[in-house]
Amino acid sequence: MSDESHHVFVDPARRYERRDPEPFDRIAFAMRALALLRPRIDKIAVYSSVATVVVERGRDLRMEGDTDWALVGIPPHASRESIAVALAELAGVARHPFVVDLLLIAGRAEAA
Repeated sequence: MSDESHHVFVDPARRYERRDPEPFDRIAFAMRALALLRPRIDKIAVYSSVATVVVERGRDLRMEGDTDWALVGIPPHASRESIAVALAELAGVARHPFVVDLLLIAGRAEAA
């Protein structure tokens, strides 16, 4: 008798927990970062979440051709670093040197 599990975990949820008490417009920061990153995703919705930075991604096969979508939830206490890392991973460039640093510098420069 086989004792193998028949469960397959396809895409584990990622959570980003770094908190920042500094007041700034987190949704606007995320939108500016997405404008710079220009991920190859057809539809991205950024919304205010409650607990953690959450990124969900999928494919809508009902449309003509394949359409990628993403949902990005940003809580009111998220740090710039958490947001930048999550969006860089969504765009597939988080492993490139200095991408997160450049997003942070660009976000702070626009805010000033």
